[in-house]
Amino acid sequence: MAALTLNLPSTSLAATRPVSRVEAHPVVLAAILDAHLRRTDGQDRVFGTLLGVRREHDNTVEVRSAFAVPYEVRGVGQVTIDMDHHRALVELHNKVTPREAVVGWFATHRDLNSFSALIHNFYSQEASPFPAVHLTLDPASLAFAAFTAQALGARPVHAQESAGAHLAFVPVETGLVVHEHERPSLDLLSHNLAAFGSALPAPPTPATVQPDSPVPSPLATLAELLCSVALMLDEVLEYVRAVAAGERQGDEKVGRALLETVGSVPAPATKAPGAAAAAKGADEQQQQQQGEKKAVESAQKDFEEEFNAHLADVLMVSYLANVIKTQAELSSRLNLVV
Repeated sequence: MAALTLNLPSTSLAATRPVSRVEAHPVVLAAILDAHLRRTDGQDRVFGTLLGVRREHDNTVEVRSAFAVPYEVRGVGQVTIDMDHHRALVELHNKVTPREAVVGWFATHRDLNSFSALIHNFYSQEASPFPAVHLTLDPASLAFAAFTAQALGARPVHAQESAGAHLAFVPVETGLVVHEHERPSLDLLSHNLAAFGSALPAPPTPATVQPDSPVPSPLATLAELLCSVALMLDEVLEYVRAVAAGERQGDEKVGRALLETVGSVPAPATKAPGAAAAAKGADEQQQQQQGEKKAVESAQKDFEEEFNAHLADVLMVSYLANVIKTQAELSSRLNLVV
């Protein structure tokens, strides 16, 4: 008698659920664009590894970092990937951020071809048992999209080489994750890009390549930020004047925030002249005014000293941060050489 044996499916349901959304950080897109600008001659695109975390409660993949992987096209349907470079960088990333794992790969081209299927097959093994995601970024428009791959039809068990030829890429919803501390930098970058784009009469063509936009100096950036702060102060003064004049109703939260902000700024303490000062003689009033003037100058001098000391502390912290960053970069490169 013939018998039919049924096996229960795996209990790891999270590994079989489709990805519902892919969220990318701005630093990931910046790293991808940087890798595209540094590509070798003869390559129209670059690809690399995506690292991030998976949220099982909503099947969302959050991409937090990325790095490029060298490759070489040897022939029709053959791509050579530097797996040692890929796995060495993955190991270094895991030492710094153990929670991040390989979630997929990226490419700086919006079109999918046969090489995309072959490369996705490699990253599916790296991200196993979870499905790998594919992120495409168009360097011209900065538009990005995400895909997951599904197998089409049945294939032989030992057909590992042709596994990538039977994949269908399915689009996935994407989103950009921007934290509050990253918003000012992104606004500054987008403002510079918009100003540079408005200065060009037409998009540059390959025949007429224009020079890159000059990077603004720190002094120019500081001047722009100070102008922005001055405009904000004018708005605050207008708001306070309108509330004091009864032209608009004040908000307790805004008033409390303004009080805390003003109270945190040191100011020279001055004493108002009393009513008895009017009865004093001209000499006494002049001496009193000179004393008050000296007190104000002394307070201003103390404020300048405190401000300079604070500025020196900030510069020292910035210098130490740059030293640590340089040391970390040298250490990572030495580890790659060793």
